[in-house]
Amino acid sequence: MSQAIEPSTEVAELRHLLRVNLTDGTVETEEIPAGYRDRFISGKGLGAALLLDEVPAGVDPLSPANTLYFMFGPLSGFAPGTSRYGAITKSPLTGGYVDSYSGGHFPAMFRFALPEYLGIAIEGESDEPVYLDVTDDGVELKDASDLWGMDTKETAAQFDGKFTKTACIGPAGENEVRFATITSDEGTHHAGRGGVGAVMGSKGLKAVVATAQDPPNPDNVRGLKAEHTKRLGTSEDVAWARNGGTQLIPEWTQAVGALPTHNWTKGTVEDVDDISIDAFATGHVGTDSCYGCPVACGHITDFSETDVDGAFPNARVEWGPEYETIGMVGANTDITDVTAITELADRADTLGMDTITLGNVLSFAMECIEAGVVDYDLDWGDAHGAAELVTDIANRDGDLADLLAEGSQQAAEAFDDERALEASVHVKGMELPAYDPRASYGMALAYATADRGGCHQRAWPIGSDALGGDRDPFAYDEHVAVVVDEQDENALGFSAVACDFTAYDYGKVCEWLNELGYDVDEATLETVGERAWNMTRLFNAREGFARPEDSLPERLTEPLEDGGPADGNVISEERFEQMLDEYYQLRGWTEDGVPTAETVERLDIDDWAEHAA
Repeated sequence: MSQAIEPSTEVAELRHLLRVNLTDGTVETEEIPAGYRDRFISGKGLGAALLLDEVPAGVDPLSPANTLYFMFGPLSGFAPGTSRYGAITKSPLTGGYVDSYSGGHFPAMFRFALPEYLGIAIEGESDEPVYLDVTDDGVELKDASDLWGMDTKETAAQFDGKFTKTACIGPAGENEVRFATITSDEGTHHAGRGGVGAVMGSKGLKAVVATAQDPPNPDNVRGLKAEHTKRLGTSEDVAWARNGGTQLIPEWTQAVGALPTHNWTKGTVEDVDDISIDAFATGHVGTDSCYGCPVACGHITDFSETDVDGAFPNARVEWGPEYETIGMVGANTDITDVTAITELADRADTLGMDTITLGNVLSFAMECIEAGVVDYDLDWGDAHGAAELVTDIANRDGDLADLLAEGSQQAAEAFDDERALEASVHVKGMELPAYDPRASYGMALAYATADRGGCHQRAWPIGSDALGGDRDPFAYDEHVAVVVDEQDENALGFSAVACDFTAYDYGKVCEWLNELGYDVDEATLETVGERAWNMTRLFNAREGFARPEDSLPERLTEPLEDGGPADGNVISEERFEQMLDEYYQLRGWTEDGVPTAETVERLDIDDWAEHAA
């Protein structure tokens, strides 16, 4: 089935949702009520509202009853540095809310092909593999039988060109690995966390292909676009991203003892020079950027023409490796060979897996093997063994790989061994990223209260304490308001679907929205962010999440080794609970962490009051 789309060369009013029912093979257009658009704008908050409305409580995330939303925002593709979309669904990794964002060129093509649409709702399940073909002429479901079994790069190669880009799953998504990604732009960009790719695979949807022949350049945004293009190319706000990007971070976290090493037992590697930006620079052959973004923060790394003596001398990755991959697939597994980290990054990209959870799963397995919990041949720092296991996990090939494909929490519970449970470092089922909170106590609160599980993109207080700023990173009484403020501002950014590297704060988002025909001020946008955060909390509360789930892994209560200035630190359970009390109070939530009726009323989300306290 297909549906025609009316073309537009202007910035159209975003008011429609495309609903794709894979069970029936139908494609229909719906108008999103103005009250939803006004309260949530798009993205994160709107996705949470739709999930609460349309996905029944307790649904298996990998069942046809779950819905996967591809959402973009009013800035997407127009404001420089905002070619982004969000994949929003119920997570098969955590059982809670997940929103996972990705950049590149696909989101811009997606947005331009659907000029009046805020996104696509994908529901049901197809009996045979299909892909969704989105053009400015129409939308159609097509047979993908020949694509099933291809990796992400092979799939993209069937379609991608100057004005056509593909978001697809690889073998990991097809096999419903619970941390599978949705990968776009020939394997370079990923809606990475929480298993959104597994949900897509469970529905038999191999890819979404977006084509827009003539991206609009309307007169009313040209001046603002030029202004922000100059800002991103010259300002100090984003200089770090232009001048090295996330590959700079290993040296920063090493200096403060926040670099997870040996499965979260240590805070530094033996020699950070082995995994520094200078070490990767030997294989640096170019940079890449998302659509319309002058920052060009993506590294292209290729060691095939170098004399680096590593485990994988021909290793190449088209974007990266980024810091989270270096930290989790590298340092946390004791793999400090840049060719090996590059190979593992590329393998994860090609197969379609989140490198944060993947790195945690590998280090978890290494610890369990060393402790005798499971019999398998894999040592700390074994690059070739890790690479083989990565491929096996994506294909669920072998008993251990099949178990690890469920994530470390479920694997630990299956082992039914206290040593395995301690070795699984997660919050709400999602493994932690590469910032040890024993070096920044604010990160402990940020992780514990993050709506999708262990995540640094909802709040990053380490950036304003241990890595810079005046707050004491080892105090318990200075971080709560910072975490709340960052969560709300990031929730606004994710509702507008902007990139968090490009410094689109309340003021800049307000400026763009008003240029695009909205009528908002910064105070309104602050409420939009807080409202979105509370909507995701209502969804999680409905799914059974409460205070016990806002907790930290046992490992963080043990002294950090080799932690530099954080050496010997632990997260005090008593002091952490005091922080959590203050956080709930500031949020207007109950002692169990549920938004109160007064908070729901104040934020004008009474439609979902049944899920409040």
